[in-house]
Amino acid sequence: MDTTDTLLSVDGMTCPSCIHHISTALKDVDGVDQVEVKLREGKVVVKHVAGVKIVSLVSALRDAGYESRAA
Repeated sequence: MDTTDTLLSVDGMTCPSCIHHISTALKDVDGVDQVEVKLREGKVVVKHVAGVKIVSLVSALRDAGYESRAA
């Protein structure tokens, strides 16, 4: 399957615990392969199959308590 990377801006990331919560929330989305959290930059790179919609990633983060958007 084709994979792609999506860059998200995430508000409210402040500590290593946030990295864990964000990674877990995104990895629970079907089709997500890898998550790289860039805490200092407030960004997250998500590697996923091409069919995963950005709205699904944003929704998973919202459910985890973080506001996000495509960067």
